[in-house]
Amino acid sequence: MVVARKHQENVDRCVKEMPPKDVRLNNIITMGIGFSAMTRLYKKGTKEDLHKSILRVAKELFEAKSEEDYDRIHSKFCNDKVGKIKLAKGGTAKYGEIAKTLDVVMRVAVYYAHLPDCRRACKLTEWLNAAVDTKMTDYLNRYLRKKHSKERLKTATNVKDEKEYRRIQEVVKDFIREKHPDKISPAQFDDIYWRCLNKKP
Repeated sequence: MVVARKHQENVDRCVKEMPPKDVRLNNIITMGIGFSAMTRLYKKGTKEDLHKSILRVAKELFEAKSEEDYDRIHSKFCNDKVGKIKLAKGGTAKYGEIAKTLDVVMRVAVYYAHLPDCRRACKLTEWLNAAVDTKMTDYLNRYLRKKHSKERLKTATNVKDEKEYRRIQEVVKDFIREKHPDKISPAQFDDIYWRCLNKKP
């Protein structure tokens, strides 16, 4: 009886502390983290910390005044988490792993769920980064080869710093300008090319 009463008290307190708007954001962040293929890399227990951190930074990113402001908040978060998020196989997460996780979550929250509101989401969608996976990286490297570039992009799990990560985003934008003159966003690039490159023949 005591256990049941305590449980009811916990539920009542939780309901009071979590208005519907906050619950929605919390659940969308949870879905975004689950949607990211990166989560399997993280050590058990660190996912909860990562969830809390992404929940906080998402609110900051929603309030970004410009693309530069968005990038500044994004890079500060990723730099702050490097060396602090533990991986299941040992060691800690690199910049690219953290950035890709955040990028997937923001795509789910902004592009799919239209947070914080529809009008703001339209603007934020233009600033979202592409969460480039291994197949996309290979595809972009073939694109670079066709342009006679000797440069080779690294996969997210091998991107050690912001400079390498930013270069991937620049190549995505170059690719979009050349191949999609009708103008798609990096989030749409992500959607389209992930589906096409992972589709079984």
